[in-house]
Amino acid sequence: MLPHAEEVAATFGLGTVHSAAPVAGGLSNDLWRVDTDTDRYAVKVMRTNAGAPNFTANVEAAYAVEQAAFDAGVPCPEPVPVDGRCLVAVGPELVRVHLWVEGRPVSPADWLDQAGALAAHIHAVADHVEAPLDDRPRGADGWAALAGRPDVPTTLAARLHRHAGDLAELEERTAATGLHVTHAGTHGDLDPKNTLALGTTLLALDWDAAGPRSIVREAVAVGLDWSTDVAGFARVLTAYAATGASVPAEPWVFGGWVAATTGWLAHQVTAPVDTPHGAALGAAEATLALDRLLRLRASLPEHLAVLADAR
Repeated sequence: MLPHAEEVAATFGLGTVHSAAPVAGGLSNDLWRVDTDTDRYAVKVMRTNAGAPNFTANVEAAYAVEQAAFDAGVPCPEPVPVDGRCLVAVGPELVRVHLWVEGRPVSPADWLDQAGALAAHIHAVADHVEAPLDDRPRGADGWAALAGRPDVPTTLAARLHRHAGDLAELEERTAATGLHVTHAGTHGDLDPKNTLALGTTLLALDWDAAGPRSIVREAVAVGLDWSTDVAGFARVLTAYAATGASVPAEPWVFGGWVAATTGWLAHQVTAPVDTPHGAALGAAEATLALDRLLRLRASLPEHLAVLADAR
Protein backbone atom coordinates (compact mmCIF):
# COMPACT_ATOMS: atom_id res chain seq x y z
CA MET A 1 0.00 0.00 0.00
CA LEU A 2 1.18 3.51 -0.77
CA PRO A 3 2.49 5.04 2.49
CA HIS A 4 0.08 7.70 3.76
CA ALA A 5 -2.33 6.93 0.90
CA GLU A 6 -5.36 8.26 2.75
CA GLU A 7 -3.50 11.43 3.67
CA VAL A 8 -2.38 11.89 0.05
CA ALA A 9 -5.98 11.50 -1.10
CA ALA A 10 -7.25 13.96 1.49
CA THR A 11 -4.53 16.52 0.74
CA PHE A 12 -5.16 16.48 -3.01
CA GLY A 13 -8.94 16.04 -2.78
CA LEU A 14 -8.93 12.67 -4.52
CA GLY A 15 -11.75 11.05 -2.58
CA THR A 16 -11.84 7.73 -0.73
CA VAL A 17 -9.02 5.34 -1.61
CA HIS A 18 -10.12 1.97 -2.98
CA SER A 19 -6.69 0.66 -3.99
CA ALA A 20 -3.09 1.72 -4.53
CA ALA A 21 -0.66 -0.27 -6.68
CA PRO A 22 3.00 0.46 -7.46
CA VAL A 23 3.92 1.09 -11.09
CA ALA A 24 7.24 -0.34 -12.27
CA GLY A 25 9.78 1.40 -14.44
CA GLY A 26 10.72 4.64 -12.70
CA LEU A 27 14.46 5.37 -12.50
CA SER A 28 14.35 8.34 -10.14
CA ASN A 29 11.03 8.37 -8.28
CA ASP A 30 8.25 6.02 -7.13
CA LEU A 31 4.94 5.94 -8.99
CA TRP A 32 1.61 4.54 -7.76
CA ARG A 33 -1.76 4.07 -9.42
CA VAL A 34 -4.42 5.09 -6.93
CA ASP A 35 -8.10 4.30 -7.50
CA THR A 36 -10.63 6.28 -5.50
CA ASP A 37 -14.37 6.80 -5.57
CA THR A 38 -13.85 9.85 -7.84
CA ASP A 39 -11.29 8.72 -10.43
CA ARG A 40 -7.95 7.01 -11.01
CA TYR A 41 -4.74 8.91 -10.31
CA ALA A 42 -0.99 8.69 -10.84
CA VAL A 43 0.75 9.55 -7.57
CA LYS A 44 4.48 10.23 -7.74
CA VAL A 45 6.60 10.07 -4.58
CA MET A 46 9.74 12.11 -5.19
CA ARG A 47 13.07 10.47 -4.34
CA THR A 48 16.12 11.67 -6.27
CA ASN A 49 17.43 15.01 -4.96
CA ALA A 50 14.20 15.55 -3.00
CA GLY A 51 16.21 16.91 -0.07
CA ALA A 52 18.16 19.44 -2.14
CA PRO A 53 17.65 23.09 -1.12
CA ASN A 54 16.13 24.25 -4.44
CA PHE A 55 14.24 21.05 -5.25
CA THR A 56 10.73 22.27 -4.48
CA ALA A 57 11.23 25.60 -6.25
CA ASN A 58 12.62 23.84 -9.33
CA VAL A 59 9.74 21.36 -9.52
CA GLU A 60 7.16 24.12 -9.07
CA ALA A 61 8.79 26.13 -11.87
CA ALA A 62 8.66 23.03 -14.07
CA TYR A 63 5.00 22.54 -13.15
CA ALA A 64 4.20 26.08 -14.33
CA VAL A 65 5.58 25.14 -17.77
CA GLU A 66 3.62 21.87 -17.75
CA GLN A 67 0.34 23.51 -16.74
CA ALA A 68 0.71 26.17 -19.42
CA ALA A 69 1.34 23.48 -22.04
CA PHE A 70 -1.68 21.46 -20.87
CA ASP A 71 -3.87 24.57 -20.97
CA ALA A 72 -2.64 25.28 -24.51
CA GLY A 73 -3.68 21.82 -25.71
CA VAL A 74 -0.42 19.89 -25.62
CA PRO A 75 -1.36 16.21 -25.13
CA CYS A 76 -0.27 15.30 -21.62
CA PRO A 77 -1.87 13.98 -18.41
CA GLU A 78 -3.77 16.59 -16.41
CA PRO A 79 -1.90 17.78 -13.31
CA VAL A 80 -3.78 17.85 -9.98
CA PRO A 81 -2.51 20.83 -7.98
CA VAL A 82 -3.27 22.02 -4.46
CA ASP A 83 -3.70 25.79 -4.11
CA GLY A 84 -1.71 26.36 -7.30
CA ARG A 85 1.15 24.10 -6.24
CA CYS A 86 1.98 20.67 -7.63
CA LEU A 87 4.26 19.43 -4.88
CA VAL A 88 3.04 18.81 -1.33
CA ALA A 89 4.68 17.26 1.73
CA VAL A 90 2.64 14.31 2.97
CA GLY A 91 4.22 12.78 6.04
CA PRO A 92 7.94 12.49 5.28
CA GLU A 93 7.35 12.40 1.51
CA LEU A 94 7.08 14.99 -1.25
CA VAL A 95 4.21 13.99 -3.52
CA ARG A 96 2.59 15.15 -6.75
CA VAL A 97 -0.50 13.87 -8.59
CA HIS A 98 -1.91 13.60 -12.11
CA LEU A 99 -5.05 12.08 -13.51
CA TRP A 100 -4.24 8.53 -14.57
CA VAL A 101 -4.00 7.90 -18.32
CA GLU A 102 -4.55 4.34 -19.52
CA GLY A 103 -1.92 4.66 -22.23
CA ARG A 104 0.65 2.19 -23.43
CA PRO A 105 4.44 2.37 -23.71
CA VAL A 106 5.70 3.20 -27.17
CA SER A 107 8.13 1.46 -29.48
CA PRO A 108 10.23 4.48 -30.52
CA ALA A 109 10.78 3.32 -34.11
CA ASP A 110 7.01 3.42 -34.70
CA TRP A 111 6.55 6.96 -33.36
CA LEU A 112 9.38 8.98 -34.88
CA ASP A 113 7.14 11.35 -36.83
CA GLN A 114 4.83 11.90 -33.85
CA ALA A 115 7.80 12.62 -31.57
CA GLY A 116 9.03 15.37 -33.89
CA ALA A 117 5.53 16.81 -34.21
CA LEU A 118 4.99 16.73 -30.42
CA ALA A 119 8.20 18.66 -29.81
CA ALA A 120 7.14 21.22 -32.40
CA HIS A 121 3.69 21.54 -30.76
CA ILE A 122 5.23 22.19 -27.35
CA HIS A 123 7.56 24.81 -28.80
CA ALA A 124 4.81 26.50 -30.81
CA VAL A 125 2.57 27.22 -27.81
CA ALA A 126 5.36 28.34 -25.44
CA ASP A 127 6.54 31.91 -24.98
CA HIS A 128 9.86 32.55 -26.73
CA VAL A 129 12.77 34.64 -25.49
CA GLU A 130 16.32 35.24 -26.69
CA ALA A 131 18.96 34.08 -24.21
CA PRO A 132 22.64 33.13 -24.32
CA LEU A 133 24.09 29.64 -24.19
CA ASP A 134 26.68 28.93 -21.53
CA ASP A 135 28.15 25.45 -21.99
CA ARG A 136 30.83 24.22 -19.61
CA PRO A 137 32.63 21.14 -20.96
CA ARG A 138 34.43 18.92 -18.47
CA GLY A 139 37.43 18.43 -20.73
CA ALA A 140 39.76 15.45 -20.94
CA ASP A 141 41.15 16.01 -17.45
CA GLY A 142 37.65 16.07 -15.98
CA TRP A 143 36.74 12.78 -17.63
CA ALA A 144 40.00 11.17 -16.57
CA ALA A 145 39.38 12.29 -12.97
CA LEU A 146 35.88 10.80 -13.09
CA ALA A 147 37.28 7.52 -14.39
CA GLY A 148 39.80 7.50 -11.55
CA ARG A 149 37.20 7.44 -8.78
CA PRO A 150 37.72 4.32 -6.64
CA ASP A 151 34.05 3.31 -6.77
CA VAL A 152 33.81 3.18 -10.59
CA PRO A 153 33.56 -0.42 -11.90
CA THR A 154 36.82 -1.53 -13.52
CA THR A 155 35.49 -2.03 -17.06
CA LEU A 156 33.66 1.31 -17.09
CA ALA A 157 36.68 3.10 -15.60
CA ALA A 158 38.93 1.70 -18.31
CA ARG A 159 36.57 2.86 -21.06
CA LEU A 160 36.25 6.33 -19.54
CA HIS A 161 40.05 6.61 -19.38
CA ARG A 162 40.39 5.42 -22.98
CA HIS A 163 37.74 7.77 -24.33
CA ALA A 164 38.36 10.84 -22.14
CA GLY A 165 39.83 12.67 -25.13
CA ASP A 166 36.98 11.58 -27.41
CA LEU A 167 34.37 12.88 -24.96
CA ALA A 168 36.25 16.15 -24.55
CA GLU A 169 36.46 16.55 -28.34
CA LEU A 170 32.70 16.02 -28.74
CA GLU A 171 31.97 18.49 -25.94
CA GLU A 172 34.28 21.10 -27.42
CA ARG A 173 32.92 20.76 -30.94
CA THR A 174 29.27 21.12 -29.86
CA ALA A 175 29.71 23.72 -27.11
CA ALA A 176 28.62 27.35 -27.33
CA THR A 177 29.14 30.25 -24.95
CA GLY A 178 27.56 33.67 -25.35
CA LEU A 179 25.59 32.75 -28.47
CA HIS A 180 22.06 34.22 -28.19
CA VAL A 181 19.37 31.82 -29.41
CA THR A 182 15.63 31.32 -29.03
CA HIS A 183 14.60 29.66 -25.76
CA ALA A 184 11.17 28.58 -24.55
CA GLY A 185 9.65 26.98 -21.48
CA THR A 186 9.59 23.41 -22.71
CA HIS A 187 9.63 19.77 -21.59
CA GLY A 188 13.37 19.30 -21.26
CA ASP A 189 13.43 15.48 -21.32
CA LEU A 190 11.10 14.33 -24.09
CA ASP A 191 12.53 10.87 -24.63
CA PRO A 192 10.51 7.67 -25.17
CA LYS A 193 10.34 6.71 -21.48
CA ASN A 194 8.58 10.01 -20.79
CA THR A 195 5.76 9.42 -23.25
CA LEU A 196 2.71 7.20 -23.62
CA ALA A 197 0.52 6.35 -26.59
CA LEU A 198 -3.20 6.95 -26.20
CA GLY A 199 -4.81 5.65 -29.36
CA THR A 200 -2.89 7.37 -32.13
CA THR A 201 -1.84 10.30 -29.92
CA LEU A 202 1.58 10.63 -28.29
CA LEU A 203 1.42 12.13 -24.79
CA ALA A 204 4.26 13.92 -22.99
CA LEU A 205 4.76 12.71 -19.39
CA ASP A 206 7.07 13.61 -16.52
CA TRP A 207 7.66 17.33 -16.90
CA ASP A 208 9.87 17.61 -13.80
CA ALA A 209 12.83 18.77 -15.92
CA ALA A 210 10.77 21.41 -17.75
CA GLY A 211 12.14 24.91 -18.05
CA PRO A 212 13.82 27.34 -20.44
CA ARG A 213 15.65 25.51 -23.22
CA SER A 214 17.01 26.32 -26.64
CA ILE A 215 14.21 25.05 -28.85
CA VAL A 216 16.48 23.90 -31.66
CA ARG A 217 18.69 22.06 -29.20
CA GLU A 218 15.64 20.31 -27.77
CA ALA A 219 14.46 19.36 -31.27
CA VAL A 220 17.84 17.78 -31.93
CA ALA A 221 17.80 16.03 -28.54
CA VAL A 222 14.38 14.54 -29.34
CA GLY A 223 15.74 13.29 -32.65
CA LEU A 224 18.71 11.64 -30.96
CA ASP A 225 16.73 10.17 -28.06
CA TRP A 226 14.08 8.61 -30.32
CA SER A 227 16.35 7.19 -33.00
CA THR A 228 19.06 4.57 -33.23
CA ASP A 229 20.49 5.68 -36.57
CA VAL A 230 20.77 8.68 -38.87
CA ALA A 231 17.68 7.66 -40.86
CA GLY A 232 15.51 7.68 -37.74
CA PHE A 233 16.96 11.03 -36.70
CA ALA A 234 16.03 12.37 -40.13
CA ARG A 235 12.40 11.30 -39.70
CA VAL A 236 12.08 13.10 -36.36
CA LEU A 237 13.68 16.31 -37.61
CA THR A 238 11.74 16.25 -40.88
CA ALA A 239 8.48 16.01 -38.93
CA TYR A 240 9.63 18.84 -36.67
CA ALA A 241 10.57 21.03 -39.64
CA ALA A 242 7.24 20.28 -41.36
CA THR A 243 5.60 22.66 -38.87
CA GLY A 244 7.67 25.53 -40.21
CA ALA A 245 10.38 25.33 -37.54
CA SER A 246 13.98 25.46 -38.68
CA VAL A 247 17.10 23.93 -37.11
CA PRO A 248 20.47 25.25 -38.30
CA ALA A 249 22.95 22.67 -39.57
CA GLU A 250 25.63 23.69 -37.08
CA PRO A 251 27.43 21.59 -34.45
CA TRP A 252 26.31 23.71 -31.49
CA VAL A 253 22.71 22.52 -31.87
CA PHE A 254 23.89 19.11 -30.60
CA GLY A 255 25.41 20.68 -27.48
CA GLY A 256 22.29 20.47 -25.34
CA TRP A 257 22.00 16.71 -25.84
CA VAL A 258 25.73 16.28 -25.30
CA ALA A 259 25.60 18.26 -22.04
CA ALA A 260 22.55 16.36 -20.79
CA THR A 261 23.96 12.95 -21.71
CA THR A 262 27.41 13.61 -20.27
CA GLY A 263 25.68 14.95 -17.15
CA TRP A 264 23.61 11.77 -16.87
CA LEU A 265 26.74 9.66 -17.35
CA ALA A 266 28.56 11.54 -14.60
CA HIS A 267 25.55 11.38 -12.29
CA GLN A 268 25.26 7.62 -12.67
CA VAL A 269 28.96 7.24 -11.90
CA THR A 270 28.91 9.48 -8.83
CA ALA A 271 25.38 9.00 -7.46
CA PRO A 272 23.68 5.87 -8.84
CA VAL A 273 19.98 5.26 -8.24
CA ASP A 274 19.29 4.62 -4.55
CA THR A 275 17.94 1.08 -4.78
CA PRO A 276 19.32 -2.36 -3.83
CA HIS A 277 20.55 -2.66 -7.42
CA GLY A 278 21.56 0.99 -7.68
CA ALA A 279 25.28 0.46 -8.34
CA ALA A 280 24.67 -2.08 -11.11
CA LEU A 281 21.92 0.05 -12.63
CA GLY A 282 24.14 3.12 -12.43
CA ALA A 283 26.96 1.35 -14.25
CA ALA A 284 24.57 0.11 -16.94
CA GLU A 285 23.08 3.58 -17.46
CA ALA A 286 26.56 5.15 -17.56
CA THR A 287 27.73 2.58 -20.11
CA LEU A 288 24.69 3.20 -22.29
CA ALA A 289 25.26 6.97 -22.15
CA LEU A 290 28.93 6.53 -23.04
CA ASP A 291 28.03 4.33 -26.02
CA ARG A 292 25.53 6.90 -27.31
CA LEU A 293 28.01 9.76 -26.98
CA LEU A 294 30.69 7.87 -28.88
CA ARG A 295 28.22 6.95 -31.65
CA LEU A 296 27.28 10.61 -32.07
CA ARG A 297 30.93 11.62 -32.22
CA ALA A 298 31.48 9.14 -35.05
CA SER A 299 28.35 10.10 -36.98
CA LEU A 300 28.17 13.85 -36.36
CA PRO A 301 28.85 14.76 -40.04
CA GLU A 302 25.93 12.57 -41.19
CA HIS A 303 23.63 14.12 -38.57
CA LEU A 304 24.61 17.60 -39.69
CA ALA A 305 23.79 16.65 -43.28
CA VAL A 306 20.30 15.63 -42.14
CA LEU A 307 19.74 19.07 -40.68
CA ALA A 308 20.85 20.71 -43.90
CA ASP A 309 18.37 18.60 -45.88
CA ALA A 310 15.46 19.08 -43.43
CA ARG A 311 15.45 22.88 -43.60
